[in-house]
Amino acid sequence: MAEYELEREVLAAVSREELMRHTAYLSTLNRISGTPDDFKAVAYVAGFLEREGIPCQVHRLTALISHPVRGRLVVLSPGGREFRVKARSFSATTPPGGVEAEVVCVAVQRPGIGLLDGSPGRELGGADVRGRVVLSESGGPGAVLEAQRAGAVGYVHVWASGEDVIHEMIVSPVWGSPVPETVGLLPAIPCLGMKRSDGLELAEMCRSGPVRVRIEAEADTRWRALELPVATVEGAEGPEPFALAAGHLDSWHVGTTDNATGNACLLELARVFNRFRGRLLRSIRFAWWPGHSYGRYAGSTWYADRFWPELYRGCFLYDNIDSPGSLGATDYSEITAMAETRDLGEEVVLELAGQKARGVRPIRAGDQSFWGAGVPSLFMIVSMRPPQLQAAVGGSGMGWWWHSEEDTLDKCDPDLLLQDTRIHLLALWRACRAPVLPFRYFPLAVEWQEVLADLAQAAAPHLDLSPLQERAAELACRARELDALADRLRARSAGRGGARARGGPTAEEAAVNRAFLSISKSLIPVMYTSAGEFDHDLAVPIPPLPGLQPVRDLARLDPSGWEFHLLLNRLVRQRNRAAFALDRALEACQAVLGRTVPPGSAGAAKGRSARGAEGRGGGAAEASTRRRAGE
Repeated sequence: MAEYELEREVLAAVSREELMRHTAYLSTLNRISGTPDDFKAVAYVAGFLEREGIPCQVHRLTALISHPVRGRLVVLSPGGREFRVKARSFSATTPPGGVEAEVVCVAVQRPGIGLLDGSPGRELGGADVRGRVVLSESGGPGAVLEAQRAGAVGYVHVWASGEDVIHEMIVSPVWGSPVPETVGLLPAIPCLGMKRSDGLELAEMCRSGPVRVRIEAEADTRWRALELPVATVEGAEGPEPFALAAGHLDSWHVGTTDNATGNACLLELARVFNRFRGRLLRSIRFAWWPGHSYGRYAGSTWYADRFWPELYRGCFLYDNIDSPGSLGATDYSEITAMAETRDLGEEVVLELAGQKARGVRPIRAGDQSFWGAGVPSLFMIVSMRPPQLQAAVGGSGMGWWWHSEEDTLDKCDPDLLLQDTRIHLLALWRACRAPVLPFRYFPLAVEWQEVLADLAQAAAPHLDLSPLQERAAELACRARELDALADRLRARSAGRGGARARGGPTAEEAAVNRAFLSISKSLIPVMYTSAGEFDHDLAVPIPPLPGLQPVRDLARLDPSGWEFHLLLNRLVRQRNRAAFALDRALEACQAVLGRTVPPGSAGAAKGRSARGAEGRGGGAAEASTRRRAGE
């Protein structure tokens, strides 16, 4: 059977009825992390997999989980107005009688502020919040953390779009369950959410004069037992390498489109892949994460930590399945993809949805817990509502009902759920079936070049990043050659009738796949993390090459001062980290292409980078310090 006909057969096996059967049942459960309904959902998933003959293991773990209980906001003066609010997950619980303070309004009605606010230190705009309750549209954990550090005694988040619901949210900046170094970052002030119309009314009262309020909040935050089901469909090459397809099982309320539809999609993918398992080269794992909404991705973080060696060694793709099949979500113009997986995602969306998608860089959200293990990712939310129908929300296809009691079964479109499931299926099928992984690494090298060019300009004259630029330029050349070799091997395989699941890849194809995996494992942790391979950054926005981004701060610091030299020392280490990653990626290319690095390019840059700890900029800084000291 030709490859195209096989793909059509596999796609046709996806059942609209099965998808809706799963979605309908899960939509009867309030899947709050660590509660009986949550465990019922796990039992349903595990029971279905067992009946289908798919090996499944239910892991038991303990995580710090926070259930919001209640919130209240009463205006003491002027008047006696009470606004409806909800406490946030991980809000501090107020003492009896609540907290009374004046309200300070920060940037309410400012456009474009919402869930993914800036890093701590950038959101208050210089406002004096000491001893006050902050009222703001910036609702992310960075804004709350900044307000707490600045002395605020409470925080009220005003939603950025005008729907008549209060959206549930979590305000912990800690990714996953905390460790000794991060537990002190958990919110120590009460945090509430309110709908936009009420927030604008309260903001208008503040503009007319001082407003004093009493706020009350209660959150039940404790270590709780959770369950995490993981199923495996094994390919011809054995347990490794493997793709990981997953989504969160817990929800706010019944959470039909966030994420009962995603759970149903995973169950149907597991069923179809198991039916065609004899045609797979590579294995695929399916996971249903607990602790997403109530523990800041606690389940996926636990899995990343406990299974790090397997993920680093063998996981070649992570497909995060969240909010498929939402009502009205017909827009596929933008998908989440890393540089190396972008072509695969765009290709599949064009084939099945008939739309030209644009792959955009993953954000620090949505169970993206595997960057430290160097796992390429593809997708978070595939389909979205058209821009004119979108609310300022983070899921449900950008539907206004997200994270509220309104996210019920009527918000699911069965036909769109079928289409979204097929999109995930085809991308995973090609990744697990093709003799050569369907990735491209020249775009990744170009991304490095572009980011380094910007950072090098910002770093001059204090830190020399030219050695990194030379390495990245050489990597771009080699990655282009590697991609071309992969294309030739794909064409040869197609000429022989497509994938050879029984015989496996040829030696040359296997070598290319090893190189691809090695490049990802080398470059992704540096491109996407500051914490490194074995830890987790905070749940705030992270720019590309985050470890080197502070070079922008050098220009505002006195080259003779303490802060300058402390930061410079850290940046030199981050430069070494990036250079090491680029060298490993170049070695992976060289292993396949069979050529050494030519003198004068990246290899020569290794020697040049050793001149002085700080490069040319460090020497200038040292000379400046000597002159100021009278040396």
